[in-house]
Amino acid sequence: MNLNCNRQAGKRTQRGNFTVEFAIVGVFFALLLAFSGDVIIKLSHNGKLDRLSFSLVNMLKERTQFFSEGQDIQLQDVDDLYLIAENSLRRTLGTYEAERFGVVIESLSFRGIGEANSPRSFQFGAYQCQLSLNMTDLEELSVVTSWGRQAPLYRVTLCYQTDNWFGRLVDGDYTRVQSSSVIIGR
Repeated sequence: MNLNCNRQAGKRTQRGNFTVEFAIVGVFFALLLAFSGDVIIKLSHNGKLDRLSFSLVNMLKERTQFFSEGQDIQLQDVDDLYLIAENSLRRTLGTYEAERFGVVIESLSFRGIGEANSPRSFQFGAYQCQLSLNMTDLEELSVVTSWGRQAPLYRVTLCYQTDNWFGRLVDGDYTRVQSSSVIIGR
């Protein structure tokens, strides 16, 4: 009889252990799902920004070939690029919001070989992009062309503030998705 009571008490203890372990595994699994979903959304946005920034910087470079314009970018050029970027994201992102989008368009031209002009920079959008390098830090990427002049550099940086699913759970801020493309001009 005593043996029977010990078995029933053991089963109750096992049920309690199972409940606690299930709760711990459930919390861990929920965090894993939130993290995975957040990463997938951010990777999707980042891929779209990568493709768009590369396209825009190529358009900036090729404008000299198509429109016989000088190396320096003008306000009208960057205005046009910003509108193209905004319209493209509006079509490709199902949840595009203008206040979450920012653009920085920059150029570095040269007056002679190794003699850089002051970089030109234009910022658009409500959201501020964080640049890790200045255009002058990228000066060494420029080459001397076959015409004997130093090629200009152009950079387009796009940033978008995404939702913060995982950050809300762990009290962090993981919202910024950013992409930069640099190209050597003609």
